[in-house]
Amino acid sequence: MQELLGRLTALDPQASETLKVVSYFDALVASGVGAESLVRSAAALTGVPVGLQMPGRIVRVGPDGRPLERQPPASRDWPSRDAGDDATVWIEREGAAHANDAMVLERLAIALAITTARRATDSAGAIEIVLSSLATDQERGTALARLHLDAEPALSAVAFPPDVAAPEIGPTAIVVTSRGLARALLCRDREGLRCDGRAGIGIPLPPARLAESWASALVALRLSSDENPVIDAAALGAILLLADVADRRLELHPDAAALAALDRRALDLLDAFADSGSARAAATRLGRHHSSVQEKIATLAQTLGYDPRTATGRTRYALARTLLRLSRPGL
Repeated sequence: MQELLGRLTALDPQASETLKVVSYFDALVASGVGAESLVRSAAALTGVPVGLQMPGRIVRVGPDGRPLERQPPASRDWPSRDAGDDATVWIEREGAAHANDAMVLERLAIALAITTARRATDSAGAIEIVLSSLATDQERGTALARLHLDAEPALSAVAFPPDVAAPEIGPTAIVVTSRGLARALLCRDREGLRCDGRAGIGIPLPPARLAESWASALVALRLSSDENPVIDAAALGAILLLADVADRRLELHPDAAALAALDRRALDLLDAFADSGSARAAATRLGRHHSSVQEKIATLAQTLGYDPRTATGRTRYALARTLLRLSRPGL
């Protein structure tokens, strides 16, 4: 496939883009994602809202991956396509259609038909529904009952990168998020949770609020790193609110942008100082002389426009560092 794409790009760029759309949806179907994930992916591809209507359910997603009002605006002449089983998909493009709109719509409809048939007997579709902020209370209740989770007092959604295996302690599925594919686990027993690799553990909530737990798990996963591979959202507190606000901004905050402009060595120094609370301890951790560390922090304070050695400066640095981590593409 990659060799064919390379040849087509040289001969006919438009044809190669069409083939990429086909390959993209084939990969999503192979990953076992659900209906909402497919709609979200189509919206990201087209750059405009995409909708799905099926018996008892309407899904509309914007190009940023955020859910839109379930009822679309007044009837428009949008391109649409039948997706089987009384389901219809459409692209909410204003003006002339883009080159690949028709292909995206066609592959979305085919992928939905395959997914719907496949999920008639498995649990992956139910998992996606209970994690979705677009689902109605009735849809979520039915899905929870199907998963035998409706009587649980509290559950945590756990987020993993798609290539990390989840422990076999609850239902799992691959879902599409606004930042790409993620593996979801619905966890009853947080104490028995053992993660092999990066993971974000959502706050424990009643089953009907699993969408909120999932949102917090994704934030925790985004903040995880090789040094801190498993983050519990229950320990993040107000950082969850910060993440929600940050995701609504179109541009990186100036404090975070200032950190992004620093080299790795400078960031490591500031991180060590923030973690240890003293230049001497940071110097020991980094294997450097404490006087050179003190001088470097003083220089960086001038660059940043605030002094990370003061109480206010430490808070400001911690917030900026968190915003920078949250700005990383993907999960």
